[in-house]
Amino acid sequence: MKYKDLKSFLKNKIFSASLSVIIAILGVAFGLLPYYAIYRLLLLLFLKEANINSLIFYTILAALGYFMQLASHYISTAISHKNAFEILENIRLEISKKMIRLPLGIVQNKGSGYFKNLISDEIERLEYPFAHALPETTSNVLIPIGIIIIIFTLDWRMGLSIIAPYVLTLLFYMPMYIGIMREFENTYYHAIENMNSKVIEYIIGIKEIKIFGRSKDAYLKYEESIDNYESSTLRLYNKMYYASAPAFVLLSSILVSVLIIGAYLYANQKILFPVFLFSIIASLGIGTHILKFIEFMDNFFHIKNGNRLVKEILSLPELDQRNHERVNLKNLEIRFEDVNFAYDKKEILKGLNLVFKENQKTALVGPSGSGKSTIANLLARFWDTSEGAIKIGGIDYKDIPLEQLMENINYITQDPFLFNISIKENIRIGKPNAVDEEVYMAAKRAYCDEFILDLEDGYDTIAGDLGAKLSGGQRQRIIIARAILKDSPILILDESTAFSDMENQKKIQDSLDELCKNKTLIVIAHRLSTIRNCDQIMVVNDGQVKNIGTHDELLNESDIYRNLWQIYLTSSRWSLERGEIRC
Repeated sequence: MKYKDLKSFLKNKIFSASLSVIIAILGVAFGLLPYYAIYRLLLLLFLKEANINSLIFYTILAALGYFMQLASHYISTAISHKNAFEILENIRLEISKKMIRLPLGIVQNKGSGYFKNLISDEIERLEYPFAHALPETTSNVLIPIGIIIIIFTLDWRMGLSIIAPYVLTLLFYMPMYIGIMREFENTYYHAIENMNSKVIEYIIGIKEIKIFGRSKDAYLKYEESIDNYESSTLRLYNKMYYASAPAFVLLSSILVSVLIIGAYLYANQKILFPVFLFSIIASLGIGTHILKFIEFMDNFFHIKNGNRLVKEILSLPELDQRNHERVNLKNLEIRFEDVNFAYDKKEILKGLNLVFKENQKTALVGPSGSGKSTIANLLARFWDTSEGAIKIGGIDYKDIPLEQLMENINYITQDPFLFNISIKENIRIGKPNAVDEEVYMAAKRAYCDEFILDLEDGYDTIAGDLGAKLSGGQRQRIIIARAILKDSPILILDESTAFSDMENQKKIQDSLDELCKNKTLIVIAHRLSTIRNCDQIMVVNDGQVKNIGTHDELLNESDIYRNLWQIYLTSSRWSLERGEIRC
């Protein structure tokens, strides 16, 4: 099923939602029995026809009605809660799947605060209206209507005495309420989205904030977002209180209206005393239900905003998936054919043509911003090309199912990411069905078995948020163990030893040597000494490949490469042979 908005998620739950409403309506009917029983008792007492049997009968009828109303309410809300949690689960899962299908640039532009607010806060805010508002709003509307109908059948004038204040309340309150809630939509939701974004940014960037002495500035932005949320919320709630107070007074006047009109009619012998007394009792019950209904009205705006956000994310353009059937890849030669790519209307790659030969080592070098990382990101399908084609084994990779493509490609960056789970499970991500022995073997091949066993809980040690319990070099080797376990034939390597210390560089390089065996290797080079032995080196500048050759050939033929090499020699403090890629 193709999900587009909240309605599409609710379609599968129409039957159970309808059942919940029907049971809630039955509860309404049962809820009217006590009022009927009370009226009959009052009438019998007034006519002096009451006896012990009638007293017991109507008492039991009232108790039974009350009990059945509670049972109906419990069953109805149990069904609606189950529906609500299943709907929220489906929404969260669908958004998560959608994020995988989106170009990486869209996800990065939206930011982690946006998705945290959507998946956690906004979706959770829908639980209350889905679980309560539908069945309970039904009952809180129908019970007053049922009571008013009963009173109208007894005496139309007493019916008017109850309904008049209610109508006046709606005429006074609803226009103000709708205006306030529209303003609420335009300020409150944006304020909370901004606050969540700043919270996530503050937490993720806390290290940089401290290092660069920006604690005060960062905190002020964080505090400003909270203050904005607080002030906008309080301003709107104050307006709400000013509108609500008179409405509650008008609703309370139902009893006054019933007393005045009822007393007048009774004094003039135009109604019976039981009708007068029953109207008083009924008016007390009506006000409670109407107030409850008004409380629920806020939830309709939460649903409206939730629908806006869900529709917004699910309608974003996805990576082009033209085929969902696995294809037969006879070889893994990669070709870029007249590839253009623009990001935020800025042209980055311009008519790019290049070939990565199967089982060869290719390095991408060039000045910062030349397009090296963009080439790697396009190959990993983090984005789609604007024009042109990327082919693997002669097949346009848009015709290769994304899951199959990812089975064949591994991407290791300089910034290793570990989940807050055990080290064993972090490695097993590379091959979810791997047995423990396979995990241990991958760790040994990545030269991280020794330090893992020295940890307090060994392979069961929790890595911490973003792998915070491990050093940078240790995290990098865990990532390489994960890649070894996955064993994809195409490896994209954003040179992973560039910022590691001397001790870790040797260990990381040894683990990379294991990983690179019999692979189509694409290296984004930062330290030129590491790519001297590659089969081919591509010099990228201004979104195009300017030169292709070996290290020695490029020193003679490429001014850009020669200049980069000279800059490297000038800045290098270590041996040119250290960290050389030998796979």
